Amino acid sequence: MIEPKSSFPVFTVRDLDAAKSFYTENLGFDVVFSADWYIHLVSKSGVQIGFLLPDQPTQPPIFQKPYFGEGVIFSLEVEDADAAFAIAKSKSLKVVLELRSEDWGQRHFCIQDPNGVYLDIVQSFEPNEEYRNDYVSE
Repeated sequence: MIEPKSSFPVFTVRDLDAAKSFYTENLGFDVVFSADWYIHLVSKSGVQIGFLLPDQPTQPPIFQKPYFGEGVIFSLEVEDADAAFAIAKSKSLKVVLELRSEDWGQRHFCIQDPNGVYLDIVQSFEPNEEYRNDYVSE
């Protein structure tokens, strides 16, 4: 069995500078690697994300096509979704899903970064009865 010790998404995007600015200024990420073709960011809590420019000759062809903003949601869990939403609004971030509560146990909203990546900002809470049994207990 393969046993991962950590995980991070890497998005192939056209604008590394926009990604770096967005994630460091709005979400508190720090740059831990920065080249002209790739940046790697880490949050204070250890969440990681990478951004790669398209068509890099050092990369295999499967890593060279740019991300077009569909089919991926990058979720970030927060302590207080209401406070995070207020910050997003005050910074005029692109909110694409307004703050709402879901019966399955999430209060969340969604923003979109400058490269089209959707970020679902999530706070978990106790689900209602209908969804409670869907959660697996250890």
